Amino acid sequence: MQIGPYRLRNSMALAPMAGLSDVPFRTLVWRLGAGYMVSEMLSSKPELWESGKSRLRRVPVPGVDPVAVQIAGTDPRVMAEAARRHVDDGVQIIDLNFGCPAKKVCRKAAGSALLSNLSLVADIVGAVVAAVKVPVTVKTRAGLLPGDDVGVQAGWVAASQGAQMVVMHGRSRACKFKGRVDYGPVGRLKTRLTESGIDIPVLVNGDIDSVNQAHNALRMTGADGVMIGRAALGQPWLFAELTGGVVPATGQKFELILQHVAHMHEFYGDQAAVGIVRKHVIAYLSRLGLQDHVRGFLSLHKSLEQLGYLQALFSAENAQPAEYSTASAVNVAA
Repeated sequence: MQIGPYRLRNSMALAPMAGLSDVPFRTLVWRLGAGYMVSEMLSSKPELWESGKSRLRRVPVPGVDPVAVQIAGTDPRVMAEAARRHVDDGVQIIDLNFGCPAKKVCRKAAGSALLSNLSLVADIVGAVVAAVKVPVTVKTRAGLLPGDDVGVQAGWVAASQGAQMVVMHGRSRACKFKGRVDYGPVGRLKTRLTESGIDIPVLVNGDIDSVNQAHNALRMTGADGVMIGRAALGQPWLFAELTGGVVPATGQKFELILQHVAHMHEFYGDQAAVGIVRKHVIAYLSRLGLQDHVRGFLSLHKSLEQLGYLQALFSAENAQPAEYSTASAVNVAA
């Protein structure tokens, strides 16, 4: 799969997730086989450029190519200037957020709230495309309400203004992350673009948590690849399964978790990392059937205690490293 001049190593992408898809997590996911990743969402406001959170979110993951950053905002001029700043900083792809359903984003008329104003969507995409010489992509939702198909219109508008990839989550803004995902709008967008001679990739997103579900989503939509968000939490090795790579055995998963936790402690600093680590460890323990240990882990307030707790738990599980296995890759052209 190709985004502008960039040929990706495969078409399995990690979604940007604020507070979750940070540098330590993206480092691990890339190591496990993801073909494309986007940074956590960054505000386009210039006054937030040097905030601690923004600086950490701008740190590139070593070895990842292309480097993609997602920005959010409502003012075309401000968004264009933010895009220029990121490109000057070495970013190779700019992604525009038209899909976040979070209240704190939508109440500022950003994220998925922009789907109510398609002319503004066009203005933002057009301004950013004109401002930078790197590919501009968008992430959107199926619509504002179930069945309205506004997301298809937004994807079409973005492509007509020069966007070089569209990612669509198969739920409306109103659904947030609840209810059944609907891949229909993704397929309708792909068909509309193809019939119009617009040859850009479309990625399908939403509830893709297995190789079978990835196959189903691609078959139902004709999309060029998949983007995985929450389903990767607690099981980043899903990307190894999707790409036919080496899937770690249980003992090796334990080793990866410990490495991930240690990286978070190092990246954020001992005390700042404690709360961030909890989000990931809860997901890991739940996926591995060790959810009974979540309460004990949440009682810890120091980084060394967290790491020691997990080391003791995994040792008690007595998981012996086994042979790696190789999964069947999802059959999508890379």
